[in-house]
Amino acid sequence: MQSSDQWYMRLLEAMTSAQSQLLQDLETSKLFDELLSALLELSESEYGFIGETHYDDSGQIFLRTHAITNIAWNDYTRKYYEENATEGLEFTNLKTLFGEVLTSGEAVIANTPDSDPRRGGLPLGHPALDSFLGIPLHTAGRMIGMAGVANRPGGYSKELINELSPFLQTCANAIFAFQSDKERKLAEGALSNERNRLRAILDSAYEAIITIDEKGIIESCNQRVSEMFGHSHDFLSGQNVSVLMPPLYASEHDSYIEQYCKTGRAKVIGAGREVLGRRRNGEEFPIHLTITEVNVGNQRLFTGLIRDLSERQETDQRLKQLQAELDRNRFGQLIGRSKPMRKMYSTIGDIAKGDWTVLIEGETGTGKELVARSIHAASARNNGPFIAVNCAALTDSLMSSQLFGHRRGAFTGAIKDQTGFFEAADGGTLFLDEIGDISEELQTSLLRVLEEAEIVPVGDTKARKINTRVIAATNRNLSEDVRTGRFREDLLYRLRIARIIVPPLRERAEDLVLLAEAFLAEVRVATGKAITELSSSAISSLKAYSWPGNVRELKSAIQFSAIHCRTGSIETDDLPPELHGQNFLSSPLEPEELSSPKQIINALENANGNRTKAARSLGISRATLYRKMQAFGIS
Repeated sequence: MQSSDQWYMRLLEAMTSAQSQLLQDLETSKLFDELLSALLELSESEYGFIGETHYDDSGQIFLRTHAITNIAWNDYTRKYYEENATEGLEFTNLKTLFGEVLTSGEAVIANTPDSDPRRGGLPLGHPALDSFLGIPLHTAGRMIGMAGVANRPGGYSKELINELSPFLQTCANAIFAFQSDKERKLAEGALSNERNRLRAILDSAYEAIITIDEKGIIESCNQRVSEMFGHSHDFLSGQNVSVLMPPLYASEHDSYIEQYCKTGRAKVIGAGREVLGRRRNGEEFPIHLTITEVNVGNQRLFTGLIRDLSERQETDQRLKQLQAELDRNRFGQLIGRSKPMRKMYSTIGDIAKGDWTVLIEGETGTGKELVARSIHAASARNNGPFIAVNCAALTDSLMSSQLFGHRRGAFTGAIKDQTGFFEAADGGTLFLDEIGDISEELQTSLLRVLEEAEIVPVGDTKARKINTRVIAATNRNLSEDVRTGRFREDLLYRLRIARIIVPPLRERAEDLVLLAEAFLAEVRVATGKAITELSSSAISSLKAYSWPGNVRELKSAIQFSAIHCRTGSIETDDLPPELHGQNFLSSPLEPEELSSPKQIINALENANGNRTKAARSLGISRATLYRKMQAFGIS
């Protein structure tokens, strides 16, 4: 039996190893084999598996394994295992203990499986089943897999499930990463094919060519001009080119040419620019126009090369949508097993089931946007867009236009219609961060949008219906802002129909080491440094600090420490200056307190000769341990 400290260190080692392997894109089968090996060791179990949930054509759930202990109990199972284990074994019989987990979404403990009513018949030749534990694996509020173990001496308990929860979340993250990688590869293939097709459209868009004389009369044009503007070739020959322009441009065009011919000063000629064209049916559309002068004998001609930008805008939008699909596969995961985080996970799952407006409250750096993305990913809108807007970064003069869009001519510089964030997020989720910083005027407009589910673009009089879920976030006390008149009371009530309070890091101290280890695994890959651990003294410093910047500040501190670290272990001196000189809640053993060799010998024996673990247990660095060993003559 392992001591609690040894068990916890093995837990951290298993999680750190898994996080590192995820970042290094390790071979999938090896990753899950190692996760299963660690799970069996941590749970002291004989058999086990880790699998991913799937659904057949009829909607029935089943399990496909990523890793499973050898089931070669007889010739039949041996052949089945050898032929299918690499691709994953599929289990579809739901009238079993593991089937109860899949259908209920809840953990199943069976310490007397022979008499358990949820137990179905075991396959022929299956070894004795003395106890069983099945645990669903969740991420962002949905079940994506399951882990099962069997035959633990003394059976299983809810306490063990709680202790294993951070490791089980790591297993869920691994399955999520595996799914995301498959989706990313599919999306990348689609994106590549679509990009090539769309690029061909863009590259061939310079097709419309018109030649006019000094009076603006069309001398010649190609077939593409007729297709683009809707006029026949015969009609265009001999017409003034202003027939292809909106009235505002048409009335001034002849004077532009006359001015250029007299002075040589051009507004359009010699340079490309975006302007508006006009089709035969009166529709105005954006074009890119490049005009060059050509002299033929004594005649001055002007040739215009025209691209239809409406085609480019459509293809660019499609490219952005495809890229957004890839970006959704790169979303990070919430990390934590503390009670506040487990409560928040449950709340996220509940909120994701509906389509309510949500207010996320929490201090700066707690991960409010990540919570919003988790709600979106777990909701029925997960295939729609997720658009995040930092309200504090937008000026009042631009914010209405950015949120609701505008019509051409609504203000100076508005040369075309612009879609706003609300309309762009239609069918998905709009995340409004720092909602407490918007102006009173915008609060009124936002309240109307939430109540009526429609927007009115700036410069327009016609409302447009939208189907957009709003998730807002703030680090302010909006109730206090309501009391002082800074924020509308009715808007606050409308925003926080559903409400999540993200706990600050100081209230989830249990997660601090877990987060630090995860960030260290990330930075290890980024820097290429062989930094394997945080020393116990460094961990004490981390625990003693108040973390006003929360998780964001912790990640920055780990990155800073890794940059300054010159050994394989982050020590207190490697930490940022603001973490030095704190009033520690618990102080590590100082080197001078090691007054006898017996202390060191005992620590080494307890660590089975592992000097790193021995140093950690003494609260000193490995370098200090080596010096003390040399001083005491310990080999």
